[in-house]
Amino acid sequence: MGFPSCAVALERFDPFEVFTQHQPMGGARVALRLSPTPGAMSSLIESRAAEVPDLDPDLAQRMVRAGLGVVLDPSASFVYATAEEAFVLLREGVTARAGGVMRAHDELLSRYVARLARLLGQEVPVRGAFYEFPDLTVFSRALVFFQEAFEEGTLARCATWLGAQMRGRGQSFHPSMIETLEEQTSVLESAGIDLDALPGWWWRGVAARPAGEGGGEILEPVPAGDALSELVYAAQ
Repeated sequence: MGFPSCAVALERFDPFEVFTQHQPMGGARVALRLSPTPGAMSSLIESRAAEVPDLDPDLAQRMVRAGLGVVLDPSASFVYATAEEAFVLLREGVTARAGGVMRAHDELLSRYVARLARLLGQEVPVRGAFYEFPDLTVFSRALVFFQEAFEEGTLARCATWLGAQMRGRGQSFHPSMIETLEEQTSVLESAGIDLDALPGWWWRGVAARPAGEGGGEILEPVPAGDALSELVYAAQ
């Protein structure tokens, strides 16, 4: 079972993925995606399942906090975090310097890993992926599409989390059990989970931007559509 469970959400990012050694073109904007490896995320949910409520809201909140925390890094100009990953938009000056992308990758990845370990009480394998966008407009549109697809995938994402918990509790579960919307709904209803009762950040994620000297401002509830694009611009 893989994470993030809404793979469609990444379709607008995948064409822009580049190697960390890559030197961005002038005017381009670079974003870093930070996420636990699929196997690590599944194992983490399963290992906690016996002692936590369905969907493990505490774990989800700690994952979001870990992602938002990287906004304190001097290379970050905007962060969008969910319970499964975080996207960090780098400052223009960082990518303009030779080797800046690699240094930013190492620093942000280290900060994210350290925050996860501190918040979760254990180390979690994490991977980082870089994306180069022609300009800020293209990045903001990709992020809006990601958020829309992420929100639409809430049903599948919840069913995937619950399935991992079922396995962790010794119950029978296989991904084939939640391939359709009807199956996902059935699994969640059987557990008494009301999607409408979930907090807004579970549906749309949370954003943050630098504020003051070394500080950060959490932007919640995070807007959608054009308002999210405007938020990205305002953070620059």
